[in-house]
Amino acid sequence: MGALIKDFLSNKLRPVLKPRGYVKKGNSFLRQSGDIIYIINIQGSCWNWEGDETFYVNVGIVSAAVENAVGHACSIKETSPSKLLYSQVNLRAEDIVPIKNKSYTISETENADQCLSDIILVDEQFNQIQCIEDLYPLLSKSYASRPIWESTYMRFWAMHGDWAKFDKLLDEHARWCKEKEIGTLLMKEGKSLCQKYGHKHPAIPY
Repeated sequence: MGALIKDFLSNKLRPVLKPRGYVKKGNSFLRQSGDIIYIINIQGSCWNWEGDETFYVNVGIVSAAVENAVGHACSIKETSPSKLLYSQVNLRAEDIVPIKNKSYTISETENADQCLSDIILVDEQFNQIQCIEDLYPLLSKSYASRPIWESTYMRFWAMHGDWAKFDKLLDEHARWCKEKEIGTLLMKEGKSLCQKYGHKHPAIPY
């Protein structure tokens, strides 16, 4: 990451986000409300030239309650932003707020002030996501590793007896496995969870 972006992070973005409750960790800013952790991550482009630097804004939303319930350590202090972005909801800013920019450029004569306005919109959207149920519509859109969040949430739903959500996800995998005539690790884990918690699902042989 170039000097212009680093300067933007420290001298432009940090003063905007700190009063909103964010802490800076590397090129990410994090805050927590209840058990929900919000992440704003600045990712530099690999095609940057000296004096002209382009970057992207990634956003992450993680339920610490879900992670902790299944035995994963999860907190702003102890967990790296990259690991948080990998575990549940990880999107580009334009995926959750109506903005035109997919990337931003800082040069010696341009300081990406529009980015600051867009990130404020992101933070305001975060305020509408306050519980686990608010995360569900975003999970299927996430760029995070699907097998990881699916496995985590299936275990969480099984532990709490939320079989409607558990079965819906297992149904999707069962159909896919039938079409491909293969099995998946998630189906094996689903069977194990059904046996452990005494749940019946038509796709699982007993």
